[in-house]
Amino acid sequence: MKTTGLVILLIGVMTIAGTAQMTFVEDSGRGTLTLRDGRLEVLTFRFGDQLKEGVDPKYIRSGYIHPLFSLDGRMLTDDFPKDHFHHHGLFWTWPVVRTRGQTTQTWHPASPSLRQHFVRWLKREARGDAAELSVESVWKLDGREIVASEIVKLDIQPADNISRTIDIELRLEAVGGPLELQGTPDQNKGYGGLCLRGAEMFTGATLATEQGVQKEDAVNTSFRWADLSNRELGVSIFVSPDHPGFPVAWLIRTSYGGVLNPSWPGLKPAILQPGKPIVLRYRLYIHRGDAASGGVQEAYRRYIK
Repeated sequence: MKTTGLVILLIGVMTIAGTAQMTFVEDSGRGTLTLRDGRLEVLTFRFGDQLKEGVDPKYIRSGYIHPLFSLDGRMLTDDFPKDHFHHHGLFWTWPVVRTRGQTTQTWHPASPSLRQHFVRWLKREARGDAAELSVESVWKLDGREIVASEIVKLDIQPADNISRTIDIELRLEAVGGPLELQGTPDQNKGYGGLCLRGAEMFTGATLATEQGVQKEDAVNTSFRWADLSNRELGVSIFVSPDHPGFPVAWLIRTSYGGVLNPSWPGLKPAILQPGKPIVLRYRLYIHRGDAASGGVQEAYRRYIK
């Protein structure tokens, strides 16, 4: 693999003595941009093509977040796990995509191929102990024809003793003609869209939603938020009330690694048109302890206000 030196971007100034300062660290050779809070890493956005050693090149992917870190710098996500090579930390892909008269997908490798390709950074701003990141990508059919544009915005808030919040906005727009998205019809699961693949430590961990602790995995079930945690730490995904189809159905699992997927559009297709972007908003809530001690329910109440 080609290697280059790290390009370190120090942005912003410290407003209070002793306050951690956010910094962006780019490694152009590896195609990664990492956000640090002082000495601790917060997340890494993988904008360049990624492939784990020993994995079939058909699984090459880009445009996702991994790792996502806890408040203490522990890795919360997994990438190219052996049981699902197509899972990539925090990612947003769809198992059914219809465009140009063809049916393909971005969830699994497919023929014709369709996946995200980095275009440019729209914003990289660190301000003391908070940061904003915006990135533009396009979806290319067979690596040539652009059929959709994608803008991802991240608003990373300061951490306190209990938690950190990261707001996510996905803006998708068809290019050159309509584009249809659908969750997988396989066994009426309907999954697809924003998905978090938890690290191995979340295997058998606790799943919680606004309906309480879940005793088992759930598929195609409506929730407003879902949390994956053990006694030490956890991560939640909140769905914004202005999200299309709110409240959406979810796929949540801890039978392997841990999966949180607010599935959209589910089993009913959504058609994207040029000039009419669809906007999907979420919040990540990274916390200490389990859902109860981490104050997840109250954090969601604050979010929807």
